[in-house]
Amino acid sequence: MALDSKIYLNAFECSPDGIIICDINAKIILTNKAAFSMFGYEPGELEGKSIQDLIPPHLRDKHKFHFRSFVSHPSARSMSNNMKLIGYRKDASNVSISIALNIIQNDSGEEMILAVIREITEFVRKTEELEKVSDQLKEALQLSALGHWEFHLANNTILWSPEVYEIFELGQAAFSSTNEGFEMLVHEEDREFVKQSYQNSITNQIPYNIVHRYITPKGSLKFLRERGRHIYDSDGLVVKTVGTVQDVTEVQKQRLLLNDYILKLEIKNKELEDYTHIATHDLQEPVNNIRGIISLLREELDSNSPAKEEIIYFIDLIKKASERLSTLIRGLMETARLGQVNPVSEVDCSELLVEVIEGLQFQFENNSAEITYPPLPVLKGYRFELGLLFQNLISNGLKYSKKGVAPVIKIDYHNQGADWLFTVEDNGIGIDPIHKDKLFKMFRRLHTQDDIEGTGIGLVQCKKIVEQHNGEIWFESEPGKGTVFYFTLRKNNN
Repeated sequence: MALDSKIYLNAFECSPDGIIICDINAKIILTNKAAFSMFGYEPGELEGKSIQDLIPPHLRDKHKFHFRSFVSHPSARSMSNNMKLIGYRKDASNVSISIALNIIQNDSGEEMILAVIREITEFVRKTEELEKVSDQLKEALQLSALGHWEFHLANNTILWSPEVYEIFELGQAAFSSTNEGFEMLVHEEDREFVKQSYQNSITNQIPYNIVHRYITPKGSLKFLRERGRHIYDSDGLVVKTVGTVQDVTEVQKQRLLLNDYILKLEIKNKELEDYTHIATHDLQEPVNNIRGIISLLREELDSNSPAKEEIIYFIDLIKKASERLSTLIRGLMETARLGQVNPVSEVDCSELLVEVIEGLQFQFENNSAEITYPPLPVLKGYRFELGLLFQNLISNGLKYSKKGVAPVIKIDYHNQGADWLFTVEDNGIGIDPIHKDKLFKMFRRLHTQDDIEGTGIGLVQCKKIVEQHNGEIWFESEPGKGTVFYFTLRKNNN
């Protein structure tokens, strides 16, 4: 069905894009409403003007050349937002535009030029903002010595960002972009640890977070932190891992050069803050309970005939509250004394762990628990405190086990130059990462006393012991998927 001229005219006028028709001499013949509005003109003002009037003055000579070239060799030109063309308004302001060109003929066969114009000011603004943010992100990645990578398991392909190549000091031709190629770059003493850590993160569905060593082509030693998270398909299988790598060599060096006095002073200040909080909050709870029970007991004694059973009941409540208060105070004092009594000595961690396991033999047998560990290293440190560190972490694995599932605890270690990195892994109920800031604070328990017995002081002791050995402690976990505690210990603590 043929369309009449009225329909064409309506389409011309109603188009959201500006439409300008000019002759081959650049004289404007016809414009639609969107066109003269875009350039700030009134209806009819553009007809008869030159197309050059819509070009910024400093670009008109250049535009004349391109216009003549188009007339000489006309070909349809599609609209593209990437050209970033500039239009010139009646008020001398500029507008970002994109133009599509085509040659048309009138009824007399005379050739004319059809220009469809779209304003892209907002698109250009957002593009510039995006480019600015992208540049800032690239600069931030460079300043932080941070690069990102992807590992696609299906085709065994690793993709590195340019920053990763810089961190490894390699050209793209020097890396095979496979998992095997990456493992060959890792320090030979760290390869098995890296491989097992990655597999462990997949098996337990937890984030991948390790530090490994790397020897550069120039022979320098670097410490690199690898972090990653897994992407799963609809069947729950890992299809790829995305992550970052950061050069933490300077951090490791600075850690070795930390002033012990300043470090201990900071720890003491933090302890004082914790003790102040405890004195005003945590220890008040059993004290208030005792006061309340005594008040109730006094009311009973003031009555005509208090039953002996009721008096015994209240006395038992006072006894339990006082015992809890005593336990809290004893734990507080024990934590304060850590590292203050016994001198530094050479500690065989394998022998120490055997003693710890013997002390927990009843709990192991009662829970049908298993524990595995390789021969552990020797280091200089506080023997009693290190035993307490392993004891608390193993006890946690036994205490927070899944109902009906025998606890399995795996202990391992890794050489990190001046430090040993230990891992204590369990298959228990896991920990929600949102509690990471709460977990190592005094008396901050994630479960009520009725759910799981304890004081909430064990991990606080672990943190203090690790810090006394110039290390750090953290964990990776998800609810229901077990927990892996990581901690580093300086090999030689003087």
